[in-house]
Amino acid sequence: MRNYLISVFLFFPILIFSQNIKITFIDKLDKKPINGIQIFSDNGSLIGNSNIQGEFKFDKSILKETGVKNLMIYDDNYLSVEYNIDEIPQIISLEKMKSYELEPVIIIKKLSEKYYTIRGYFRSWQLVNNKLVKYGDGLIEYHIPYKNTNNDFDTGIKKYITEYRTFKIDSIKQKSRIISISSFDSYLDCQIPKRDILARGWKQYKTELTKDSLHSILEGKKIVGYVKYDKNNNADEINVSESFEDSDAVKFLFWKFSASYINTEKWTGEDEIRHLNYSFISEKKIVKSKEKNNAVETINEIFIDDKLIYNDKIPEKSKTYIDKDRSYYTSKYWEEQIKKHPLPNAINGQLLNVNENKNNYK
Repeated sequence: MRNYLISVFLFFPILIFSQNIKITFIDKLDKKPINGIQIFSDNGSLIGNSNIQGEFKFDKSILKETGVKNLMIYDDNYLSVEYNIDEIPQIISLEKMKSYELEPVIIIKKLSEKYYTIRGYFRSWQLVNNKLVKYGDGLIEYHIPYKNTNNDFDTGIKKYITEYRTFKIDSIKQKSRIISISSFDSYLDCQIPKRDILARGWKQYKTELTKDSLHSILEGKKIVGYVKYDKNNNADEINVSESFEDSDAVKFLFWKFSASYINTEKWTGEDEIRHLNYSFISEKKIVKSKEKNNAVETINEIFIDDKLIYNDKIPEKSKTYIDKDRSYYTSKYWEEQIKKHPLPNAINGQLLNVNENKNNYK
């Protein structure tokens, strides 16, 4: 029982750790705290992220009991670093990543009155019991309607995947799933929203000014994240973390499943061309079955290019969906993309243990 509870604490560490170690992340140049920094264990599981003060708190003894030896610090804007858990400093100074220059994007004049186009790189991975079982990445175009909508289930955004590759472990058979959680598997979900998570209004979030442009996000009286506003009072960076807490998490776990959810969104642009710029979503679930309990963690990342293309021309070779049991590419697009957006080391190392699905580009 104790070992099982330890695995629960590793899986849902953000809110149920006894807080006896505190790390503060600061920018190397301006010395300001950095919120939303993601912390991975050396098996590739997301442990949590820094709060609005740039702090992350954890219990080292529980992590060590689960076999964690190193922590990896990861963010889309900063160089990744890794520390031995016994040598991690109280203050970590992070250096911003240098922009990796690709070929210039050509801006085409506005040829459509209905849509504009953004291009991006997406990737997704899934771990079961802290082991990588699936990975995928690809290139995508989104045709986004200028017209605003309050219907967040039918936004009018069209997606065209131009190239992708997928991997899985041998034990997963074609057209099968390693575990059935629900009718929707969020692995390789590359949909993007039309509005940010606060505007979508799925939950009754409220915000409260903390300092400068930073606001806490509250659900009821509980702080569940933070939001930064730009000079026009648009939310340009949002981080939401939710989980069952303490005894409620363990109690619920033994009957059905427990869950943890982290969502980071970064937005850019104004008015009719305001759109998502970066998305990171981590979903964790523990599912009880007759045989055993499985910890399933799924992560999706989407990186959007800075430039807009003002037309809605459909790519000649593209798909509107991803066959998760096939690959579909004609170039080694990932070499440039992973230079620009390095993978967490723990995931990159485990790619050697999964096999690429057959390339079915026709």
